[in-house]
Amino acid sequence: MKTNALSVANYLVECAINENVEIHLLGLIKRVYIVHGFSLAIYDKPAIDSRFDRVEAWKYGPVIPSVYHSFKHYRDNPIVETVEIIEEYNGDKPKFATPELHDEQIKRVCDMVRKRYRNLNDNDIVKLTHMSGTPWGDVL
Repeated sequence: MKTNALSVANYLVECAINENVEIHLLGLIKRVYIVHGFSLAIYDKPAIDSRFDRVEAWKYGPVIPSVYHSFKHYRDNPIVETVEIIEEYNGDKPKFATPELHDEQIKRVCDMVRKRYRNLNDNDIVKLTHMSGTPWGDVL
């Protein structure tokens, strides 16, 4: 499976669970967005798949809809598991798959983002993505 926003999100969720650190929807969305930005800047490679994913400008900042819709049922609660997607249909039965991150460069970017922003809560992450000079700050 190709690297996409859900494989990045699932990787971040797995890391949070393994480290016994809470991650919430808002923080996850922003971190996937930040990973994508750093991946473009460092490796000139997107961390999301343009066939399925896009960054949209929503009222409270940049959002990747596939991540939002896949995890929105958690609302303000901590995310406790990764998501699965329907990969294909075999007759009447769907085949499910868990998007996994296999790209080592993007994993390194994820790990860097996790460490760099570990102590920021969701409101801090929102403020960070809205700062002057950031892509979102330039859109406002």
